[in-house]
Amino acid sequence: MKLAAGRSWTRDELLDVLRLYCVTPFGRLHHRNPDVTALATRLDRTPGSVAYKLVNFASLDPTIDRKGMGNTSALDRAVWSEFFEHMDQFLEPTDLQGRDGFEETQQALHEVDCREGIDSVGLAKRRINQNFFRAMIIASFDSQCAMTGISDRRLLVASHIEPWAKNAAKRLDPRNGLCLNYVHDAAFEKGLIAVAPDFSILYSSQLPEIDHKKLRSVSHEKLTLPDRFKPDPALLEKHRKERFLG
Repeated sequence: MKLAAGRSWTRDELLDVLRLYCVTPFGRLHHRNPDVTALATRLDRTPGSVAYKLVNFASLDPTIDRKGMGNTSALDRAVWSEFFEHMDQFLEPTDLQGRDGFEETQQALHEVDCREGIDSVGLAKRRINQNFFRAMIIASFDSQCAMTGISDRRLLVASHIEPWAKNAAKRLDPRNGLCLNYVHDAAFEKGLIAVAPDFSILYSSQLPEIDHKKLRSVSHEKLTLPDRFKPDPALLEKHRKERFLG
């Protein structure tokens, strides 16, 4: 297949690139990444051109300190705003292929094929959304627990700071997520640990002393922050004030 050269990017193509941006670790936004190569083939573009767009999207990302080239178009900026304002409208099961949660998403879609009704459609969409959120958070934290550094993906959870059920507007917001291991996720969910304004880890006085010591012995002093989609301090404060059993 001859690669097209010099043609303008379309909205749908940019959405494809932006979805890939969300689930790709910051250090892998380059043309040698197999995911970039695969998308380039599907779009009939070069891996370099896709990588260039990924870096340009990075320049629009307000959550990172290191910026991209900044050579963005008006359409780039419009697609970025539209996507993050209405993310649930633009997610597809193929965005997760080869990633955690893909098999579960495929099972949910199979259930839609086998059963009629809006409930099954809603189940599939929710599964896609939840698994995309997981992929975003795991990628942002480079597959490491933010409190311990544990890196076995089988032990990692994309934890919502503001619970899924309590704030629909924040369900897919990557700044509403922490990558934690299962134990620290449960402790965070139950208000037994929290995060201070300086990102140090707080422990509830309700923890038995021996459990406090054990948790602290395997934890960092402070939360390890990702390169992008850094946790929203306002959401961490809300968790600390409303749910932490200080």
